Amino acid sequence: MSPKQRLEQLLEDMDTVRPVIIAARPDDKALRATTRRIVSNLEIMRRNPGTPAATYLWLRQLTSRLLDAEHSALLIPSADGDIPAADRQSIQTHSEQRHLLLMDAMQSIPVARRLLDQCCALVGQKPTDATSVQDKARHLNRCLRAHLTHDAALRQELQQLVEALNPSLDAISTLIQEVGEDAPELQQVRELLEQALPDDAEQARQLLQDARLGIAQVGAKLASVSKQLRSSMQNNLEKLSEMSGKLAQAESDARNDPLTELANRRYLSEFISALGNSVYCFVICDIDHFKHINDTYGHDTGDEVLRQLAVILKESIRTSDLAARVGGEEFCIVFPDTDLQTSATLAESLRQAVDIYPFKTEQGDIAVNISIGVAAHKQGTAYAATFKAADKALYQAKENGRNQVSIAPLQTKPYQ
Repeated sequence: MSPKQRLEQLLEDMDTVRPVIIAARPDDKALRATTRRIVSNLEIMRRNPGTPAATYLWLRQLTSRLLDAEHSALLIPSADGDIPAADRQSIQTHSEQRHLLLMDAMQSIPVARRLLDQCCALVGQKPTDATSVQDKARHLNRCLRAHLTHDAALRQELQQLVEALNPSLDAISTLIQEVGEDAPELQQVRELLEQALPDDAEQARQLLQDARLGIAQVGAKLASVSKQLRSSMQNNLEKLSEMSGKLAQAESDARNDPLTELANRRYLSEFISALGNSVYCFVICDIDHFKHINDTYGHDTGDEVLRQLAVILKESIRTSDLAARVGGEEFCIVFPDTDLQTSATLAESLRQAVDIYPFKTEQGDIAVNISIGVAAHKQGTAYAATFKAADKALYQAKENGRNQVSIAPLQTKPYQ
């Protein structure tokens, strides 16, 4: 590479390095590589016999200054390898001017950063931690957009508030007239709200604040004359609430078994009636040797076993299913929209869950098993026939040795 080519390469590298330096990225890998290349080219030129010493020394001094410049002119050496005096003076003047501009910019950048941070604070936003002027300017732009959006939303909210208050004022005015009171504050509020909202959002907020104070004064008058009315209404509400609670409890008691809190026969009948002619299956389960449990441990323990079994039933069924207690130790589950095979699988899972469940009572742990009968409802028949089929399958399970699931054959004619 000739000295001229090396010089041209050197100037191109300067153009690459300078923007990076100005952007304050001294740790940039590309910058370090380019800087090393500049130094290497200068060293090669120093050792090259074709490069005059004066040219090398001048170029070395100029390089450090040009690294801070924004632009540079193309430097073309003369035929003898020296730099013409006019070109030297032109480039040196240009470098000094750019150096001064850079120094001025370095002084202005901190001022610009502080100004951008202050602008963010003025619009109620937190300044960014970024040090770049460009990043701070972008942050301020986002803050201004958010502020303008908030201002527009605030004005819309205030306008909606005014529109919502007007019907309320009419109602308050009517009530005050009915109790024979005069409220000049109400008229003042009306006059305030009939004004056009100021362009400034804070002024609009203050206008509505004044209106709110007027409404508060009117409200104080209303409070003084309606205390007895509110007390009477409160008493009536309490009585209604008490009556509603009693009705709800009475309805719950009428439709649920008090011991297990499962559905009772009435609720079961209502549930099945609501199913209409849709497909469903009946599952009837019975605790094996329950009389022995009562005789051995007492009826209180037997009741505890029934309650724990009810918990297992609740946890084993789906939200669409219904579990009910239909007798002493007899329970029923309805599986809507479920075929016989799936219902049998669910029944077997229930049997296994009961078989491994530790029934803990005051008399100690008790092993409990259940027998289960499953029957599919035949459309067009009474549900009592399906219940009877499931009950017959249950007794078949008990005759076969208990603690098992028995499936009723599909009905070809109604059970008698």
